[in-house]
Amino acid sequence: MWLPVVMDLRLPILCLLIVAEVSVGLRNVRVTVPTAVRKGDSAHLFCDYELEDKERLYSIKWYKGKREFYRYTPQEKPSMKVFSAVDVERSLSNESNVVIKALETNVSGKYSCEVSADAPSFHTMIVSGDMEVIEPPPEKPSITGLQSRYRPGDILRGNCTSINSKPPANLTWTINDVPIIPQYYKQYRPIKDTHTGLETSILGINILVAHAHFIKGKLKLKCQATIHRIYDESSEWYVEEDRPRILATGSSSGHNLNQIYQHTVYDGDQPDQSDMYLTVNGYKADKSPPSSSSATKQVGAYVKVGWIAFYVCTICTVLLYSLRVGIS
Repeated sequence: MWLPVVMDLRLPILCLLIVAEVSVGLRNVRVTVPTAVRKGDSAHLFCDYELEDKERLYSIKWYKGKREFYRYTPQEKPSMKVFSAVDVERSLSNESNVVIKALETNVSGKYSCEVSADAPSFHTMIVSGDMEVIEPPPEKPSITGLQSRYRPGDILRGNCTSINSKPPANLTWTINDVPIIPQYYKQYRPIKDTHTGLETSILGINILVAHAHFIKGKLKLKCQATIHRIYDESSEWYVEEDRPRILATGSSSGHNLNQIYQHTVYDGDQPDQSDMYLTVNGYKADKSPPSSSSATKQVGAYVKVGWIAFYVCTICTVLLYSLRVGIS
């Protein structure tokens, strides 16, 4: 019985792969594109590659998006060609790097380097990287809505604002240099200026103040604004602990304190002028009931009035009796 012969093709395929790998004259193409560059600065873009000894470079082309803006071809004269997509500094550019000067925010995007080997392979490889041109805010972030004094148990609410940047600044809060978890943030959407394209970022804070937040009676709040590694500015706000104030000791004539209602008085509390109260060691006392001595005085007064009334009634009775006797 005839059976088909099954050939082992693994060895021939491996040989072909090895030959193909050896025959590749262009390899290890690497591109270096800065992640972020400040507006107005220059950007240096690098493109590295490796060629076999028998291979020659045919061309290097740079693209912004899909648009070519720089070409280097060593076999041509002139070897360098610049197109109008971006502003290239010719004197600092060559086959391995290109310099873009006076960057504007509209040149942000993807940059690609295409390397091509010469005959006979004409092997081509392309590698890309993203670059963002930033316009930092004109000033430090501002902190608004906070008071200068808080007491434990108060709710601390405030906003941090970083204006007119591209992209919008990333904002964070810290208390005494300890990061506040996002749970206590109030995030707002960036506000974009339709004319300039610049954006304003706002981050709110809403947190319950505790006694542990105060170090030597003070709490330090800091808002930090960052954009990549190009921009990093912060503003600080110091809050004092609203401690109890000591009120002067006083007394009211004819009254003694029998009860003290322990109610702490803080700065800013307004006493009720319609109620009379005394303060001892920083505590308020409501009007106390009359003491035993004052009550005795009041009883004595009532007795005197009673005796006077009795005398008046007696005199009136005697006079009336005399008049009746005289008439009869």
